[in-house]
Amino acid sequence: KKYESVTDAMTRVPSNLPSLLYAEKIQKLAKKSGFDWPSVDGALEKVIEELEEVKNADREHLEEECGDLLFAVVNVLRFYKVEPEIALREASVKFLRRFSGVEELVKKTGKDMKEFSLDELDEFWNQVKKNENR
Repeated sequence: KKYESVTDAMTRVPSNLPSLLYAEKIQKLAKKSGFDWPSVDGALEKVIEELEEVKNADREHLEEECGDLLFAVVNVLRFYKVEPEIALREASVKFLRRFSGVEELVKKTGKDMKEFSLDELDEFWNQVKKNENR
């Protein structure tokens, strides 16, 4: 395909792609033009910078800063050759599995989950996590 510029190529990336995949494709095009960190270290520092911006954002800018953070994380994953969509899907499945384990432990107590503090639920979480690694 003949593109007039890298920006032209980026604008032709289908906007209906899943957001993580869309970000990854745009970043790969930027890399081809030489606009990329020389190593993953720069990308990791950018994640830290963006996380600080999220922590300090007011409500009006929070969505934008969270988007920048996600974009920076995709960049790190690209360096490590990790597919963002797959990584997030697997993390979500793992969370669901562990949450289910927490629910089961709570159920055995005869109480409702809302009766426990977050620290207590976190103890259940750690127990589930520990049992997974056996």
